[in-house]
Amino acid sequence: MRKAVQALGTCGLVKREGRPTRLSLTDEASYFLDSGDELYLVALFHAHIRFFGEALAALGEGLAHNELNEVAAEVYGLRWDSLDQVRRRVYWLRAAGLVDYWTNGKIVPAERGLKFLEHLKLVVPDQLPHRHSGQIPELPPPPALLAVALAEVDQASLRSRKRSLGYVAGGTRVEVLAHLVNAAVPAIKRSDFRAFCSGEFGVLESSAEQTLGTLRSLGLLTQVGTDTFAATELAKSCLASDEALDFVRLLHLNVALLGESLDALDNEAHTATLLRVLAERYPDVQLTREDVTRRIALLLEAGLAERIGLTLRRTELGASLVNTLPLLDRVTSGLPENADQGIPQGSSAAGPHAVTDAGQRSFSSLAIEVVQAATDSADYQRFEQAVAAAFHALGVDVETHGGPKKTDVVIELWQSPTDRQRVAVEAKTDGAGLVTDQDVKFWRLGEHRERHMAQSTLLVGPQFDARVTQEAAKEKVALITARELADAVMRHSRTPLSPREIAAMVTAGEDAEALALTWRAAERRQEALSLVLHTLWKSGNDPVDIRYTTGVLGVSDIWRETKGALETPLDSCEIEEALTFLGSPLIAGVERQGGNHVVTAPPSLAAARLRALAAVIESTGLEGPQGRLSGEGSPTPPRRSAPESPGTPPVPRQQDLCADVTPSLVRAWAKGQGHAVNERGRLPQDLIKKYKQVHGHG
Repeated sequence: MRKAVQALGTCGLVKREGRPTRLSLTDEASYFLDSGDELYLVALFHAHIRFFGEALAALGEGLAHNELNEVAAEVYGLRWDSLDQVRRRVYWLRAAGLVDYWTNGKIVPAERGLKFLEHLKLVVPDQLPHRHSGQIPELPPPPALLAVALAEVDQASLRSRKRSLGYVAGGTRVEVLAHLVNAAVPAIKRSDFRAFCSGEFGVLESSAEQTLGTLRSLGLLTQVGTDTFAATELAKSCLASDEALDFVRLLHLNVALLGESLDALDNEAHTATLLRVLAERYPDVQLTREDVTRRIALLLEAGLAERIGLTLRRTELGASLVNTLPLLDRVTSGLPENADQGIPQGSSAAGPHAVTDAGQRSFSSLAIEVVQAATDSADYQRFEQAVAAAFHALGVDVETHGGPKKTDVVIELWQSPTDRQRVAVEAKTDGAGLVTDQDVKFWRLGEHRERHMAQSTLLVGPQFDARVTQEAAKEKVALITARELADAVMRHSRTPLSPREIAAMVTAGEDAEALALTWRAAERRQEALSLVLHTLWKSGNDPVDIRYTTGVLGVSDIWRETKGALETPLDSCEIEEALTFLGSPLIAGVERQGGNHVVTAPPSLAAARLRALAAVIESTGLEGPQGRLSGEGSPTPPRRSAPESPGTPPVPRQQDLCADVTPSLVRAWAKGQGHAVNERGRLPQDLIKKYKQVHGHG
């Protein structure tokens, strides 16, 4: 539903209005429904969608889909990964009777289409940004005070910038920020600020309070009295200059990787690609996809970046600005650039962070390989290997097969001590980036599933056309694009999920939104833990807090201090959960004092203890073979043994099972043969014997 609404909104047919937000038809959509004029609908598409009327004009005497795609790329700068976007435009033009599709594969303008073209205003290609000479525009200089701040900022300050933009009533737009800052000149009381936000943007007082916290964290407002706030000197200088770029410059000093995001858009990229690039360059600053999306929205609104189809790129103005901003040093070869200048004598560069950074870069490299290999149709085995490695990185058991009458990869997800889910994975490459129904034989996928005794099938490819999507839904085959798999690898590297949670991603009919909610909840718990600990540490080292409260904070105090850091503030339960974890003996980072809490260790020590704990868990060797890349069958669950006391009866065991025969395999085979079998408990000996006979186990 969300995707459908977004598509209709992009086409100018649906709009959002009111609070709470409601969807309604635009006047243009209402007119079309009343009149039924399909040419009016096409004109509306042309007004809102790039390369629509231009596609009709570019046909000339007739072009094939691939030739039209080349025009879109070379003339209009729309470099799509596949022919899908061109095909969609041609479908609409054919439906309106504006073009004809000939048997030789050419799309030819119809007489009606040529007449319709006379009424359209078309884009002049030479005026598009990508056709410009590349001359860098001259930037207005920053105000003197801001220029000093930009010149004096160091790497430590850039590393300490806030990750979250936070919630702002009216949206995080330069125009809105300037309006809010202006309201605090010379000063404004808390109650008046709430009333101002409620009157201007129609938000609740709680949202206005949250906005106040965000503006303070962004360095735009500061507290000047018991309940009074004013614009900072830097914010007032930006207001006086009346230049949107100055607010972006100021935000760059306070928001993590804002200018760095613009720097990473030197080439066209998807949001997911930008997220991976930032993770590879700055592994210590972990941004979520939502974080990157909000930065992109700000850059787009300020004219520093532009969206071309599904890709993003910075404008000439953006390129000019980023060259003047102080940026965080990138990580290269395990260390930030110029890192040797910042390592104290006697310390080692190859500490825990170096290991973490190397691991993060390996995940990033794998994610990039998955996306690139998906369109390398000349080497299909490359994609199969990348898919296998990706699932191995997701923490599931992997078997690689390939060959005639076999699936490419089988993954097995540990659900419980008595249950594993086997999934046959088919990897399909396509040089044009779109897997069609000609590339997939669904009846053969069923054969592969039965041969490998899998419960379900997953199809992985660069993109899938509509027919493949429809057939997959009918055959209960799950679909996942290479980009989605790469995103999952990167997200799992930062916030790991269990195999039973990952199962939702590879099972047909599962709610993708439920998996997204699970991931967001896990990420939020991480954010809560970090925010609570750093807030307590800040209070425990603030002379004013120590003087009046001895650095002790209650749950309500922590909520007040952190409410501006996230778009949705932490609730008391989330804060209590984080405090309980931090106060456990294994971390010992927080101590309860009555109904309040005080920090007992710096965040760096808490992180070191967690890393040490992880190292101990990983070094015990009790987990057994995880994620084997072989075709020799699935790994068996680890067996736990304990000495038997005279009074303890022996634990029942499946004595006739061997290393190559597991209960899950027998159960899967039995179900496929129509035999009734229990999910738990001992398997009948005759069933095990029959399985061994059929599969040649003696």
